[in-house]
Amino acid sequence: MIVTAQDSAIFLRAEMETLDGADFVFPDDLRAKSLNIVLLPFGEDRDNGTWQGEALVEWYAVLKKQGILNDDVMAWHFSFMKVPFFVKGFIRGGMAEDYAGKIPLSQAGPVFIKDVAGFAAAAGIEMDGQPTIVLVSPDGKLLQLFKGEASDDNVAELSAAIANYLPNSKATAE
Repeated sequence: MIVTAQDSAIFLRAEMETLDGADFVFPDDLRAKSLNIVLLPFGEDRDNGTWQGEALVEWYAVLKKQGILNDDVMAWHFSFMKVPFFVKGFIRGGMAEDYAGKIPLSQAGPVFIKDVAGFAAAAGIEMDGQPTIVLVSPDGKLLQLFKGEASDDNVAELSAAIANYLPNSKATAE
């Protein structure tokens, strides 16, 4: 399901480290020339967060296979979570191992914050246990939100939404 983002919706800033070890300020460092596709697992528990993360890795593979991703259209995979300090390294290492070869490690990582629900609310995102995709303009404006897995219908719907922002792109509804 795709909905237009609320005009008041914003991503709050968060300092983090990508899976390749580089410093990154979310969302300031999103750098696609035409459209950023932000893949966000907002799990309220570990199992749901893991499932959402895997579903969003599948989304990345679909977008890549369709030829949508390039310097103009980039996909980013960030997992926002509140965890105890002592497990942060284990989580980052596990994600890097799981995502290697599936998503560029420079475009993914865990974001450790205290108020995940507040972060989601500021962006107008309901924490409903579903994988979330946000289309974001190069200037950081949240354009549309999408929820769900990479089914044929959902892929067609997201591809059509992407095509709306990129009339000359390879993203087309089938």
